[in-house]
Amino acid sequence: MVGVADEIVSPELVLVSPPDVAAQAREALPDYELEWELLVARLRAEAAAAVESEPPARLTFGAAVFTLAAAVTSAAPLVLPILFR
Repeated sequence: MVGVADEIVSPELVLVSPPDVAAQAREALPDYELEWELLVARLRAEAAAAVESEPPARLTFGAAVFTLAAAVTSAAPLVLPILFR
């Protein structure tokens, strides 16, 4: 004979089940707190390793050209009317 808790496949059905069946279903859940702690520890270790191995940032030629072009196009509307009054 299959127990009532074995027949429940949906979390919504647990909500309308008798309290004892709902308690059994909650007890059958995995320990998500432990999994969460392991995940957080792994992600923190990966982040620390990435920070340690990250090369220092430097300004490349393309970034310098882009910055210069952005500065010129930003200043041009202010400077050109003054020059050509």
